Amino acid sequence: MTLFLDLLFLVLCIAWPLGELWIGWRHRPDNRSEVHDHGTLPVLLIVILVGIVSAVGLAYAGLAPFPRTWRLPMFATGCALMAIGAPLRWWSVRTLSRLFTIRIAIREGHRLVRSGPYRLLRHPSYTGALLTFSGLGLALGDGLALIAIVAPVTLAFLHRIRIEERILSQAFPDEYPAYARATKRLLPLLW
Repeated sequence: MTLFLDLLFLVLCIAWPLGELWIGWRHRPDNRSEVHDHGTLPVLLIVILVGIVSAVGLAYAGLAPFPRTWRLPMFATGCALMAIGAPLRWWSVRTLSRLFTIRIAIREGHRLVRSGPYRLLRHPSYTGALLTFSGLGLALGDGLALIAIVAPVTLAFLHRIRIEERILSQAFPDEYPAYARATKRLLPLLW
């Protein structure tokens, strides 16, 4: 069982960043897009990089390891969250297709998408990313590592969501508020 989980973790740790690189390369805003990022992308990228490096360093230092009996269940749970989160993010990006950009932008001919994972959540790609980061933190087997990666990344995403929702409300003054009332932001049935 642990060999399978170790291999799964390795595959996820390779596939996830490769998927993110593909998303970043493939989904840059074009010259016809109105970018309203307010500097959130560079901040998010720095927070993610520092969070991952800090989490790995803290896990390696072993300052707050999970109790020995928790390690395998936490590792398995972490792998499961990563295996759910990354594909959810990729599905969300694919659902938006050409409307998805790595910056907060309104493209020419932009429309509000309510299909796929957007039927239930307004920001399913962020939900997928947060599940993946949480999974990585759990799989690293250290409480401080989990906090170091999840807390700052969550705060950065929440800041970005506030800006994104404001921009979408301005771009779709009738549609977006109705959509927001009918769906949750990140967590189905909760928030």
